Amino acid sequence: MDLQAFYEKHGFARLHEWTLPPREARYEQVSSLAADVEPETRRYLEASYLRGLYRHQVKAIRAACRGENVCLATGTASGKSALFFAAGIDTMAKRYKARVLAMYPTRALGREQADRWRQAIAASGADWKVCLIDGGVPMTERESLLRESDVMVMTPDVVHTWLLPTLSSAAVRTFLTHLRLVVVDEVHTYSGVMGTNSAFLFRRLAHVADALGGAFRIVCASATIAKPEEHVAKLFGRRFCVVGSEDDTSPRHPTSVEFVALPAGGDLLQAVALLLRHIAGQGNRAIAFLDSRQRVEIIGSILQRQDEEEADDDEVVGRRLRELEQVGILPYRSGYEEADRQAIQRELTSGTLRGVVSTSALELGMDIPNLDVAVLVGVPQSQTSLLQRIGRVGRHGPGHVVILHAQTALDDAVLANPSLLWQRPLTEAVLYLDHRRAQYIHAMCLAGIGGEHDLALNRRPGDPDAFQLSQAAEWPDGFAELCRAERSGQIPPEFETMRIEAGDSPHRTYLLRDMERRFTVERQAANELDKLGDLSMSQVMREAYPGAIYRYMGRCYRVVRVYHPSSKIVVRPEKQYHTKPSAVPPRISPQIDRPGTAVYQAGAGFIVASDLLVHEMVTGFVEYRGRTLRRFHYPIHDDPDLRGVQFDMPLFQRRYVTHGVSFFHPDLRDVDALNALMPLLLEAYAFVVPFDTQDVAVGIARVSGVRNHSLPQDARLITLYDRVYGSLHLAARILEPGVLPRVAEQMEAFLHARFWSEIDPDLRSTADAWVASLREPLVPVGGEAEAAAASEGESRVRVLLPGSVGYVELEGRQFLVDAVFFKPSGLHYRGKYPDDTSHQSCEIQLPVHLVAEMPGESRWGFYDIERGEVVEDPSAGAS
Repeated sequence: MDLQAFYEKHGFARLHEWTLPPREARYEQVSSLAADVEPETRRYLEASYLRGLYRHQVKAIRAACRGENVCLATGTASGKSALFFAAGIDTMAKRYKARVLAMYPTRALGREQADRWRQAIAASGADWKVCLIDGGVPMTERESLLRESDVMVMTPDVVHTWLLPTLSSAAVRTFLTHLRLVVVDEVHTYSGVMGTNSAFLFRRLAHVADALGGAFRIVCASATIAKPEEHVAKLFGRRFCVVGSEDDTSPRHPTSVEFVALPAGGDLLQAVALLLRHIAGQGNRAIAFLDSRQRVEIIGSILQRQDEEEADDDEVVGRRLRELEQVGILPYRSGYEEADRQAIQRELTSGTLRGVVSTSALELGMDIPNLDVAVLVGVPQSQTSLLQRIGRVGRHGPGHVVILHAQTALDDAVLANPSLLWQRPLTEAVLYLDHRRAQYIHAMCLAGIGGEHDLALNRRPGDPDAFQLSQAAEWPDGFAELCRAERSGQIPPEFETMRIEAGDSPHRTYLLRDMERRFTVERQAANELDKLGDLSMSQVMREAYPGAIYRYMGRCYRVVRVYHPSSKIVVRPEKQYHTKPSAVPPRISPQIDRPGTAVYQAGAGFIVASDLLVHEMVTGFVEYRGRTLRRFHYPIHDDPDLRGVQFDMPLFQRRYVTHGVSFFHPDLRDVDALNALMPLLLEAYAFVVPFDTQDVAVGIARVSGVRNHSLPQDARLITLYDRVYGSLHLAARILEPGVLPRVAEQMEAFLHARFWSEIDPDLRSTADAWVASLREPLVPVGGEAEAAAASEGESRVRVLLPGSVGYVELEGRQFLVDAVFFKPSGLHYRGKYPDDTSHQSCEIQLPVHLVAEMPGESRWGFYDIERGEVVEDPSAGAS
């Protein structure tokens, strides 16, 4: 496709171009597998692959049919599904009543693959039944589907929230007893929060199957990633035969890749919409990728407004599903309702839609036929993501990829050195199996009284209890101890809050995708309730704060109420306005004097890895109505321009405890210098260690009231921290061996390229000095936190002083301490919630460990258990 005329007309500029060469296919005959596969398997392969199989397919299928766990790690469109279908058919043919569980990471991919499973089984001549259970299938229908299915297609989320908690069901028990094969697609996506939780899920599934007398093998597939052997071993806790790209003999169509600059002074999103409309108008089908949910929705709104201007129907604002007939290009992201996801998927696969604008939600292996062009807004952070997105086109013919320069440091680096686009190392999937919070979530699910272990064994209260983890998988260190603690009721105090939050349903309280509570969005009108997706709390702070314009499938809705107790957000339809939160910089408080803190000296500076208390605040929002800009400040009462919006507090806020790495340098005292150099650190870290841009953030932390001689009082530090609730120590990877020097090297490269002209000349020497210090060897500084904690002895417990405030993570609120007292169940506070004006006369008692200190605000001392009194520490001040 030639876009040059379009570029010249609208001010785009082609900066560089590459051509990915074609590759001829090399085949092997299906008959080469005759000695390894059942007749049904051979019939499927011969009917589906008339020209033969690729070498990697033959190698993987042979290993799977011989009983090995197999991972096929080859490029996009290389025919990895053949392994799944052949292994599944062979398993069911070899063993009577054998069952297969096929897990796909998204509902869209699962629905597409369920149809392909049916086609494969039909080609084998067998009559096994394939059923799909995802979030869109009513609970009342699930057990009957399970009873009648031989192959069950699910997302891992459904296995976690429904299948395993329903072990008391005869249908579930029978299915898991006969489960002989588990299929897992796109295992490279099992990284970070979702990957860590899923790693425990796969082990829980193996434990339960073992308890029921069953056992299963695993076959899986992955895009090209670094160290696939290590990843699957950690993910599943067992050994695998890995077939990689060195055996890949699948064909490739030629694909042209262009790196293109936007029109000078133009709006990025308007330019993307203009390009997509042109591509679709030329009869081509396109997919565009962005990393921002809101940007995806805004482009959808722009395109829909244009479509409405061309439509004859005056009622195009009707129901969303009817709009699919009006709109040629739609947005797609996670968090959509099931019916809306299915409708978009149907229109994409049928060819009715001309294109889609998506987050990484469509980066996975769903085969959208006949896509001609992929538009990437910015160079993807990871090499695996780049290859996956490029792989969406060129599957059935020549492909065309346009990478738009989105003014990021990574885009600038590729512009300066175009070969860098292809030379970056492959992404390493990251799992945090030793993370205590993640371990405890799954200890509750598996080993809690009445949990999965007890359900599998039909164990009742009073029955002998000899809990042992199954040997079907290797378990992370420390997990068995947490399971035993959960069964005995003697859990560490740090998990009391989680235990209370979980109640009787840890599976539904803690989901696989994140560790945050989720809010459902509802539009209430007359006698109907319209659900408009769900959001995590961090997404609420960015997209659905009180009064915000919330976007869903390109439509705008006004947030009228946010109900924290019920985790519900109520919206109403609104015009095509746009809002941005008026957010003050987060208040970040390193808890440096706590056990577990690590302090290092690096040249003239110091680096601190510690827990943090992060306080995020929205004070209002800015609203754009065409060219008119209006500012709204909280609280909001009966504003005629914000019909129905009510919010009584001066701040919309959240606090959470996380982990981060803070950097101090004696020359970095000026706030302007800190603000200028924060993005330098974040972008260099993202370049070296790819991560989801919404999982890690950078800010200015302030140290006050702590006893640490390495840092001056009221020191300000640049802090890299996890935005993931509960923290998976994503930012802490900067201290892994070899990482910090690479980050410093990249910081220097960015500093003297893109950032140099943006930094005040007076700050350049400061920047150079800081970056130079990061190249120095790290020298551990004595463990003052541990020594201080140990010196207090067992008779003194650190507490908040009466009259001071703390933070209750369970409630997300401040707590004012009136008194500290001891009772048989332990040390407690007596006090109240300052923001609860309607219950000021009510006395609230909370265990001490549920109330966290707020650095810079809380005052603390010690409770002397022997004397029964609070003792102030004159050196403490505010924590």
